[in-house]
Amino acid sequence: MSRVKLIENRTNVPVPEWEELAHAAWPGWVPLQLSAWFGGANFTLFVLGLAGQLVAAWAHLPWLGLVAWVVPALSDWLSTRADVSTSRMLDRVGLRPQARALLRSMLFAGVILASGLPSAMNAGLAYLSVVVAVQLAWFVQPTLAVWVARVAPPLPYQPGSAVQLPLIRRYGSVYARGIGAPAILFGVELVAVVDAVLFARLQPESILTLLGLSVAGAALETALIYLGWTAWQANTAHRDAKDLAKKLHDKLAEVTPAFAVYLGGAAQTEEVANQWLSRFADTEAEGIVLVRQASRLAGLDLSPHPVIYVPAAKDLRHLMSLGITTVFYVDWAEQNAALQQDPGLQHVMLISGESDQADSVSNLVRGFDEVWVPGPAAIQRYAAAGIDTEKFVMVGRSQSPGERPVNAESPVVLYAPTWEGAPGEPSYTSLDRMGVRLIRRLVRTYPHARVWFRPDPASGSHRATMLTAATEIATVLRTASKGHQVVGVDGPSLTECFEKADLLIGDVSGLEADFLITGRPVITCNATSLSEQAFVAKYPTQAASYLVDAKLETLADAMEQALGADPLAPARAAMRAHLFATVDSSEFLENVSRLCLSAEDGDAAEPF
Repeated sequence: MSRVKLIENRTNVPVPEWEELAHAAWPGWVPLQLSAWFGGANFTLFVLGLAGQLVAAWAHLPWLGLVAWVVPALSDWLSTRADVSTSRMLDRVGLRPQARALLRSMLFAGVILASGLPSAMNAGLAYLSVVVAVQLAWFVQPTLAVWVARVAPPLPYQPGSAVQLPLIRRYGSVYARGIGAPAILFGVELVAVVDAVLFARLQPESILTLLGLSVAGAALETALIYLGWTAWQANTAHRDAKDLAKKLHDKLAEVTPAFAVYLGGAAQTEEVANQWLSRFADTEAEGIVLVRQASRLAGLDLSPHPVIYVPAAKDLRHLMSLGITTVFYVDWAEQNAALQQDPGLQHVMLISGESDQADSVSNLVRGFDEVWVPGPAAIQRYAAAGIDTEKFVMVGRSQSPGERPVNAESPVVLYAPTWEGAPGEPSYTSLDRMGVRLIRRLVRTYPHARVWFRPDPASGSHRATMLTAATEIATVLRTASKGHQVVGVDGPSLTECFEKADLLIGDVSGLEADFLITGRPVITCNATSLSEQAFVAKYPTQAASYLVDAKLETLADAMEQALGADPLAPARAAMRAHLFATVDSSEFLENVSRLCLSAEDGDAAEPF
């Protein structure tokens, strides 16, 4: 693992809500892949640019200084759309785009002033006046974004669409100017940089010096006009917020929603939210999806129900007056309290999956009117913990693909380890304990197999060794080629991985339980090397899985059984019935109708 890659992966800088919304709602004009590439190169280009400026000042080479300014400045602009770890790392140490630009500009001014050219002094001072105007306009943009975000109305979001709805685009454009490098300011200063290089070469008595001053003056004026224009737009967005909130409320009232799906936390959207939204898509009741954190918007799947971004609790409570009677929660977010305190609503917790992890039982269920679980195993688990299960409802599980035969001749082996857990919590992951050795053994020993690697998106949140292991595995698979694949954020979804996989190798987790629905075999990593009897006693669901120890001594036997006679097939079927009441949506939809369908259902209007 390279030193730069390690630095990138260790970076985890919180981003303001308005900035997250800008990334989700205002995609910009630069293709995301190109933007991400330049974002990854930002640190290197920034350092090289500073070095180039110093060399240009020492060698009296203004043209070298121009190149050393243009390349990193262009990179900053092109990378604005991407939210990459390199840019966050620079932000974390105080080198946000404005600061990087100011440092570049000061060094370039020094290059011009030290060049010894006839009009260097005038050119340098004219350029500095433009820099002051550009920095002023640039510095104000985040302030305007924060000012507007404090009063912004709830905003409708259209998942899966490249072009967002006008209301969210309006606010997204205000926020977008506060992040990265605005194209207009980059263009203005680029003109001033080129002008300074040309202007410095003129003789002071030349009439062309007036042209140089005029160009600098025009650039300065353009920066100030941009400042005035953006301030006016921010002011109108701030002024209209209350009226726009009322208009949105009236539009939603036409839909007459009976329920709300509440996404209060910042958990991985694909892992938690989408699996439930796909099930609500089939219900006859009208509803809305309420999202509290903008970081969850971009990953949402298309939903027939309106998706509303509501960062403010006051707006959230106002939306309840639409006639909503039931709120469904998908995680244990602290922000759930904003609605749970309302005794006039039915509060339903949707428990996502099944696993033997310690956090599969939570005392927080006591605060809900109903708790919907996949099957009898969850009820038994909570009852054993001393929690009254009278309000528990079994709704089954239907997000995973159905059964199909295993392709033993050319199997897809999916290695999907869980994350390390929060500090102080038990760790169930095999990734940094045995993952690299496991993948090397699979690639070497089973050349007919295609290995897919899909780490949990939260892997590496607290342990750098997780990131190191993931990077090494990715290197092994990419070097080996031959159909192997590293499944990233932009790759196949978890459901698609399940559809393709003939065998899952994983850890004690809800993901393994979900894979049981496919009917195909599971190998569980026993990273702590407990005896098989002790492991199954501690984690009862593993009675349906083949086990591989930390030294990989049992890997060959587990692979042979899983892809051969598969003696645990009956045990998996029995475990699936124990974990999941049904593997279709029937129970879920019946219970949604029970709570949400009123006696008089009118025709729903289009909300937007």
